[in-house]
Parts: sequence; structure tokens; C-alpha cells
Amino acid sequence: MRIAKLFMDQPMIAKQCAFVVGMGGYIMMAANPAWAVQAHGGIEGLVAHQIGHLLFVVGMGYLLFRLYKIEMVGPGWFEFKGFLWLILVWNFLTFSGHWLNEYVSPAKFAKVDGHTIAFYLRSLTDAFFYLTRLDHLFLVPALAFLLLALRKWRLQE
Repeated sequence: MRIAKLFMDQPMIAKQCAFVVGMGGYIMMAANPAWAVQAHGGIEGLVAHQIGHLLFVVGMGYLLFRLYKIEMVGPGWFEFKGFLWLILVWNFLTFSGHWLNEYVSPAKFAKVDGHTIAFYLRSLTDAFFYLTRLDHLFLVPALAFLLLALRKWRLQE
């Protein structure tokens, strides 16, 4: 009620807000799609990305080590440790997948109209590479564990 009265009293503010909202909508509609998987471009992009994974592993590993060393227990800490373990597994799997992606032959991908529709498994390495593409099987449960830990900590207060 108070905001509506503000807009009625100040027609210029209402026009400015409408302009900003309209432009925001136009920009969102005109933007190119941002796909979930994007190429980094050149080897330097991959190297920088891989360094990021390594730093993430070091940070999460150190945090997990400290939690075990100080024997942190109580509501939410089991879930948080589970989150850290799954994030470590996810990082190693994703790191391996990025590395293997440089060695997988394009002939192993079946394409129709430029879209990949299948991947041919011919060895154990191919199966592991395929598993690295399913990294969400570790990341989603990790985030669920984090949410459970945060919920328990919130309810504790």
C-alpha cells in the first residue's frame, strides 16, 4: 500500500521503474543462451580451470582434515562432512573428465544434425569417461547434504 502510494505521488519514479523493468526484460530476451557446458577456448582455459579444481580440492580437503582433527561433532556436522567428501569425489571425477576429454576420439560420439546423441563404449577408459559426464550423481547429493547441515544449524539456534 505504501509503495503504491509512493508511485502515485511520484509519477516520474513509476516511469523510471517501468523503464528499468522493461529494459531488463528486453535484455534477458535478447541474450544468447548460456549452456551448462561451455568450452574454455584454447589450452590455457583448460589449465586455469583445472588449477581451480585443484585449489578447490585442497581447500575442501583441508577443511575436512581440520573438522576431523578438532573432532567436530553435533547436529549438522555429520552432514557437512558428507558434503565435503562428496565434493572431493565430484572434484576428482570432474578433473579426470576434463583431462580425459582431451584424449577421447570424436569418432566415439554419435551425432545427428550436429547434436551428440550417443557415446560408444569400447573400453574401461571409455566407461570411466562416460561416468565423468555423470558428475551430477555426486554433486546433487553433496548439495543436499549441505542443505541438511545448514537446516540443522539453523534449527539449533
